Amino acid sequence: MQYTLLPTPRATDGTKGCPGQRGSRGDLTLPSTAVRLDPTPQADSPAGAGGPDEDRWGRFAAAVARWEHLIGRPAPPPSQPGRHGTPVLAPPFVEWLMGLPDQWVTHPDLRIPRTRALRVLGNGVVPQHAIAALCQLLNPSRWPRT
Repeated sequence: MQYTLLPTPRATDGTKGCPGQRGSRGDLTLPSTAVRLDPTPQADSPAGAGGPDEDRWGRFAAAVARWEHLIGRPAPPPSQPGRHGTPVLAPPFVEWLMGLPDQWVTHPDLRIPRTRALRVLGNGVVPQHAIAALCQLLNPSRWPRT
């Protein structure tokens, strides 16, 4: 099965994330993708019942469902109302995408503003990637031979 992955969070998502933003290759960035997803499913819709579906996540539904299963918690809304009422990328969604524990960066007691939280997350390390890199580095038998 082929999964369509969401774009990678970047450090600039905090200050420059807008619905029309594109990367250097013309690809959509995470903030611009997140605001296109439906952040407010209705209670009577299947997405309102807790699981992702085509209506809420579009072509990313299968990837979202798989990641929910792997990390053991449902996806939070991808966007939240911004300062002027327009949707903006939600830090808890980025935290979830990275596989970090719930409220690792976004806990209310930390009082980190949204843009700073996105910068922290964008400069952070995805734990699963770090583990894979360390396993490869610590196992010389898996190193490519030249």
